[in-house]
Amino acid sequence: MENNSLLELKNVSVSFFTPLGEVKAVDNVSYKLEKSSVLGIVGESGSGKSVSAYSIMGLIDKPGKITGGEIFFEGSDLLKISAEELRQLRGDQISMIFQDPMTSLNPVYTIGMQIGEALATHHKTTKNKATERIVELLDLVGINDPRKRIKQYPHELSGGMRQRIMIAMALAGDPKVLIADEPTTALDVTIQAQILELIKDIQKKINMAVILITHDFGIVADLADDIIVMYGGGIIESGSVYDIFKNPKHPYTRGLLKSLPRVDIKQDKLIPIEGTPIDLINMRLGCPFSPRCNECLKVCIDHKPEEHKFENTHKVSCWLYNK
Repeated sequence: MENNSLLELKNVSVSFFTPLGEVKAVDNVSYKLEKSSVLGIVGESGSGKSVSAYSIMGLIDKPGKITGGEIFFEGSDLLKISAEELRQLRGDQISMIFQDPMTSLNPVYTIGMQIGEALATHHKTTKNKATERIVELLDLVGINDPRKRIKQYPHELSGGMRQRIMIAMALAGDPKVLIADEPTTALDVTIQAQILELIKDIQKKINMAVILITHDFGIVADLADDIIVMYGGGIIESGSVYDIFKNPKHPYTRGLLKSLPRVDIKQDKLIPIEGTPIDLINMRLGCPFSPRCNECLKVCIDHKPEEHKFENTHKVSCWLYNK
């Protein structure tokens, strides 16, 4: 593991063993998260982006299983430490914001009790100091009148406020890594922008590293330093924000960008990617995107593409660039 890398996945694979067969949700995935940086992971539903994050947190339950690879955090392989060591690490050094705050928050406990529990799990403190820390966290995430809010229940708050509560809980342990899994999915456009701006401001303020998981390229454009594009459980392209937006190489990446609404050019209609997402049980031998690709070659059907480097930061797995 390189000195500048805070977190590194090496050849990680995750499968779900179902009655219909093995589902290879993550297939031989490797990436690095640098200190104080924001990494955007983009892909449609079923691409493996969330499962790769859950493997970092040790949240892969049966019938799922990590079938290979290594996950290093500050030099320690998270797949080799004890369950207790991982529990202490999770929520303290590495935290996660989940997609739907209403299903993540307990409806029968007050906001103050739930953030207090997250705080008490990793930090011994007095009741008064804990209350002050909870108020401080709510203030940090932009909750007005925090002393009143700590006595309220989740159903008394709006969706945007509940997501802010989830961010406050994730920050309770002063994490070095924050994983945000589709943090704005259930929110309207105005609140989405507020939450993303909040994550951006907090990331700069406390200097933590962030993994931002989304299906929307527009979300990572302003926040991320580097981007990974996933499809069919694997990484098909990776690079800096400039690499991906200014010089996209993979047909899938180009397709995703073409399907975005643009204000700088005249668009009569959006251009969707044709076809349906890949069946992860009946995976093809070749490139997983080949059935939907209008630039598909013969070799794409039977042979998995090798990774091609354009620069140190920009890599693509596509036969179009590998002669």
